[in-house]
Amino acid sequence: MASYFGPRWLEQWRADIKEEHDFGPRKRLLEQMLREPNPPIRTLKQLRNVTGTTEEECRRLLIEIGARGVTMRGGEEGWALIERYGFNQPTEVTENAADAPPGLH
Repeated sequence: MASYFGPRWLEQWRADIKEEHDFGPRKRLLEQMLREPNPPIRTLKQLRNVTGTTEEECRRLLIEIGARGVTMRGGEEGWALIERYGFNQPTEVTENAADAPPGLH
């Protein structure tokens, strides 16, 4: 059994180390940006530019940290932490993202 599980465990351990090295700082930065008091929602473009990721990488990292996507005014893609902008909030945001709904601070 050790000859089967040993290499699998080692491979998973190496993958986890690589994931943390490559994307750990970016995840922490995304979470910090979305935890700031205002605005509770940030555009995907802004999140991508700050973290230096592609659209797909950024979306994957956002989902991993517990964020959800919303459609902002003008059809722009935005993201917010679920704990700050839960599923009881609308998926289409018509007000300015800087005008946070009450209770999100």
